[in-house]
Amino acid sequence: MRTGPSVRFVRATLVTTMVLFAFAAFVHVVRYGLLLINRSILLPPLVAGAATWVGVAASVLAVFAMIATAVVMTNWLIARRAAAFARLERDETRSTLELYSGCLIPVINLFFAPVFVVELAVIEARARDLRRPIVIWWCAWVLSFFLSAYAAMSALPLFTRDMQSVADNTVTTAIAYLAALAALLLLNKVFGGFESTPVGRPLKRWVAV
Repeated sequence: MRTGPSVRFVRATLVTTMVLFAFAAFVHVVRYGLLLINRSILLPPLVAGAATWVGVAASVLAVFAMIATAVVMTNWLIARRAAAFARLERDETRSTLELYSGCLIPVINLFFAPVFVVELAVIEARARDLRRPIVIWWCAWVLSFFLSAYAAMSALPLFTRDMQSVADNTVTTAIAYLAALAALLLLNKVFGGFESTPVGRPLKRWVAV
């Protein structure tokens, strides 16, 4: 049977990514405050440079953490599905390549990854309890994706021609990080819902009466 990452490792990855997203949002809020101050008082070059490069470093760390979270959660999902199908003595309905592609390719994963999770809930006979948290997480993830895409596009030199556009993009980026943090919190809730019951222990039990 395919083995995946441990529960502790998955939670550590999620928590680390959430901390980095919160830090990135905080850095952009501070940067926006400095931009407001800079309208009336010229900032020292050291402060201005630190605000810029700390923001860049926070964003880079957040991107790497996001990729790590996607890979770890995909490995967990594949292993959990394999264990669920093995318990029912059935073959996995989707190939490993299909699962990896549907979970890791941007845009495509917005449509397929939640479907894979819903299928897992159905296989484990837990769709009634987990469908609502999964749908809420799905909606938050889609909203977070579009906010992040808009923030990335508005940061291009074509759109950031003056200080006002830079300030607007800073606010948008901070909001995008907060939305991503909310999506991660909801994902952690979905993960906890699955891990609250071991995959080898069926949720429903038949007893003799």
